Amino acid sequence: MSDLSYNELMQNYVDAPYDVLLDVAMNSLTKVMPFFDRIDDNGNGANIVFPFICVTIAADGNFSELEYIFLKDVTGQNTSYSEFKDIIQNYYTTSWVNSIDNLIDSCPDDIRYALLVFCLAFAAVDHHITSEENAYFRKLLD
Repeated sequence: MSDLSYNELMQNYVDAPYDVLLDVAMNSLTKVMPFFDRIDDNGNGANIVFPFICVTIAADGNFSELEYIFLKDVTGQNTSYSEFKDIIQNYYTTSWVNSIDNLIDSCPDDIRYALLVFCLAFAAVDHHITSEENAYFRKLLD
């Protein structure tokens, strides 16, 4: 993938309206959940998907109000902003980034693509993708 096409892709997500990003995230979630339900010890793929959300949000060290609303809309969780912020802070580590990178690398291509798009929707919902978020996505793509 050339830098130009990568940058255009990122900009397309940043420019997308909230409802489009929500549709993207929900469609991706529909694709990945059956896969993760099968591989989770308890049959609950949310245990695997939730860290993807948290690491993506934590990538830039900032948890915005819009990310919070998006998180609630995607997951249906009714946790308070401060509780989510505390949870997400735990995922702001190199160890978690590496774990997510290793997990995504072990997924079949269709699941990997759906996860990347899913995470990209979370990163773009605040209409800006930071250099830290770009570094995170480049790591996931390598």
